Amino acid sequence: MHYDGQRIHPRERLECAIELLSGARVVADVGCDHGRLSCALIQRNLAQHCIAIDISEPSLKKAERLARQIGAEDRIETRLGDGLKPLVAYEADALAILGMGGTLMNEILDVIPPLMGATKAVLQPMRAPDDIRKWLYDRNYPVLDDRVVLDAGRHYQIFSVGQQQDKRQELPEGWPEDCFVLGYTAFSHREPLMKPLAERMLATTRRKLKTQQADALTKLAAQLEQILQYWEKQP
Repeated sequence: MHYDGQRIHPRERLECAIELLSGARVVADVGCDHGRLSCALIQRNLAQHCIAIDISEPSLKKAERLARQIGAEDRIETRLGDGLKPLVAYEADALAILGMGGTLMNEILDVIPPLMGATKAVLQPMRAPDDIRKWLYDRNYPVLDDRVVLDAGRHYQIFSVGQQQDKRQELPEGWPEDCFVLGYTAFSHREPLMKPLAERMLATTRRKLKTQQADALTKLAAQLEQILQYWEKQP
């Protein structure tokens, strides 16, 4: 992120999250770190109010300082605590959980009411994306939008989910069974950077298979090959 004293200029990863969150009235920024996401949303008037939550008090102090610098302290509230515990049910209509591992996201989202009553959540797992994607799929959370962005040479998966439905979301034709390392909605919508990410993951998996034989790696390589084959068949 670049801050020139007046305007916050987020990098590609946060810019994508901002786009997926725009239009929400109240956003709960869980694990807010230094508050860049909340401050950018308020500065652009893409949300009316943000609740910035973090387990780290020093991080919250930095978020409060940034909010004061842009004159948004009356619209950004900070709360110290773990995950969604500081949030009251139904007070936020969108959640943002960025930069955490997928397994930790599972634990954070395992709450009643689902999503703490929010209509959507925007997620960006730093690792183990298959953990959070499978957890959501098994519990009938539909993926609304699914993006891949390239930021400082690294691909990031960022996606939004809605409230629980009565049945699971239908998987697209050609999607491998039990494959959650990538987004099936990004595949359906032909997200432009989906193919380069799948190719990079396949190359990494093949390198690992040269030195270690593991059923999980063999299965992953086959799944990625299938995704890329069907990608080429799509118009």
